[in-house]
Amino acid sequence: MSDLIELFSVFARLSLVAFGGGVGILPEMERQVVGAHGWVTHQQFVDAFALSQITPGPGMLMVAVIGYRAAGPVGAAVACFGMFGPAATVAWLAADRWSRLGDRPAVALVRTTLGPVALGLLGAGVYTLLRLGVHGPGTAIVAGASLVAVASWSRSPALAVAFGAGAGMLFFR
Repeated sequence: MSDLIELFSVFARLSLVAFGGGVGILPEMERQVVGAHGWVTHQQFVDAFALSQITPGPGMLMVAVIGYRAAGPVGAAVACFGMFGPAATVAWLAADRWSRLGDRPAVALVRTTLGPVALGLLGAGVYTLLRLGVHGPGTAIVAGASLVAVASWSRSPALAVAFGAGAGMLFFR
């Protein structure tokens, strides 16, 4: 039972600081789930993130994989509830009151202030993914080619993931 409480607690705290999207909390999530609790390995963390990015739904569905590895199906449900419940509740409360508060100077200050915070967290998340997923010149080439492909194509990023997976299976196994 304490594992389930800890799962909920870790993901609830992370959900409340996920400014700019889930990628911004990846460094802290990795520190918690790999380092502090050992629920998954570094490679499992990277694999769970990759899987969550190509499946339909919220990008942070990787928490279901982590929760499952920590405590089975109930752990997956608890991790998802912890990740999405608190943030959804805060968003609902804020949206309910936003129209009444939208013209106040404090709201404009919050909007202006959170932009750089979100950008910094996003950069930290990208760094974590590079550190965990790029292991040498071959994987760096695949990562760079994927970045160029996603930035220049008007197609789904899933195609870059599929091509990267194919290149990995063809050249790195």
